[in-house]
Amino acid sequence: MILTIKEIQDIETEIVKEVTDICKRNNIDYFLHCGSALGAIRHGGPIPWDSDVDIIVPNDQYIFFLEKVRADISDKYIVDYYDINPYFTPLFIRIGLKGYSTMRLHIDVFKLIGISSDKKEQIQITKKLKLLSKVYFAKTATSKYRGNIPLKRKVTNYIYRAVFIFKKLSSIRNEFEEICNTTPYAQAQYVTNPSGHYGLKNILPKMYYNKGVIVKYSGFDVKVPEQYDLYLKHYYGDY
Repeated sequence: MILTIKEIQDIETEIVKEVTDICKRNNIDYFLHCGSALGAIRHGGPIPWDSDVDIIVPNDQYIFFLEKVRADISDKYIVDYYDINPYFTPLFIRIGLKGYSTMRLHIDVFKLIGISSDKKEQIQITKKLKLLSKVYFAKTATSKYRGNIPLKRKVTNYIYRAVFIFKKLSSIRNEFEEICNTTPYAQAQYVTNPSGHYGLKNILPKMYYNKGVIVKYSGFDVKVPEQYDLYLKHYYGDY
């Protein structure tokens, strides 16, 4: 089944509405993240040419979020994660449409973790999390993975699998989670997305998020970081 960007956006927007409603009913904090926050502020919905949707949830509520969304979301959706899918390549939750690969149609639900205020430690932690994510992807991206992996990525995956041949998936997950829990979210002054593509740029003062503010997204209420102007300028400059 081939879908247009608009069709994908419509499905993902329905998922966002259900997920945010579940969060509201269960007092779960969340924020639209990066381009999705930009879309909410600048377009009042998805960025017209972008089918990617990102949500981020504080680390101390992440498992509770997983449990509640799995219990309450409509049967037509799937909450995909490594705990039920041995071929699942990310170390974060994806929510998609049943019968359609979550590699192609999904909303990403990232963790928002606390991180040290020390710059050197921030660099070390970010590098380690990036390496663990890449190794995990390489070891799970088998023939069962139906995405179109570029040749360069295939070569990189082969190298990671060869170098870390004796490292078990459970060991990688445990190490990743241990790092994510090193600085408790409630006590942190800085936070980051441990799976984000922006690297050190994902590190922000926690006060940028705070409790968030409500804005409209395709006609319904969603939450974005409280200081969204500073947040969006940090990522995108003059947005």
